[in-house]
Amino acid sequence: MRCLTRIAACLACAAVLGAPAEVRTATEDQVRAGFLFQLAQYASWPADAYPSEASPLRFCVVGQDELVENLEGIVSGKTIQGRAIVIARVRDLGGLQGCHLAFIGWKRVSQLRDALARWSYPPILLVGEAAGFSEAGGMVNLIIRSGRVSFEINLEAAGRARIEFRSQLLRFAHLVGAQTRGAR
Repeated sequence: MRCLTRIAACLACAAVLGAPAEVRTATEDQVRAGFLFQLAQYASWPADAYPSEASPLRFCVVGQDELVENLEGIVSGKTIQGRAIVIARVRDLGGLQGCHLAFIGWKRVSQLRDALARWSYPPILLVGEAAGFSEAGGMVNLIIRSGRVSFEINLEAAGRARIEFRSQLLRFAHLVGAQTRGAR
């Protein structure tokens, strides 16, 4: 009964304050975009990843064009580590030169494994959202299930690219890869 009273009070307040009839929820692309922006704030790249001190942080998207618009909306006018953020569409992994964070939207595991097997690990943070992405050599795998967001981090792959993560991020991640055996 007490619970029903609280719910009724909340509904009454909402009616009085003119709350909208529908509650907006974030789309999966908005969640992805927000995650990428937050992730970049907890990552650091080696100094030689940038041509100059004034160089922007480049987010690139491969295979998921609809994410670009949401990313642009989230990062508009914002900076990370004092750097402006630029968003770019890229056709394949060969076009990632100059990128700092790349979201790989491919879902086929065989396509991912083939591409990552040839990857030389320049300082580009590779983020995906496919089963086995981290195990195949990707660095961060975003997982969205039943409205909940979680993620895996492959520290070995990130280390090969000389990308580091702050401990505040790592404590929320599921760590995968050889370096994580015995950790956590």
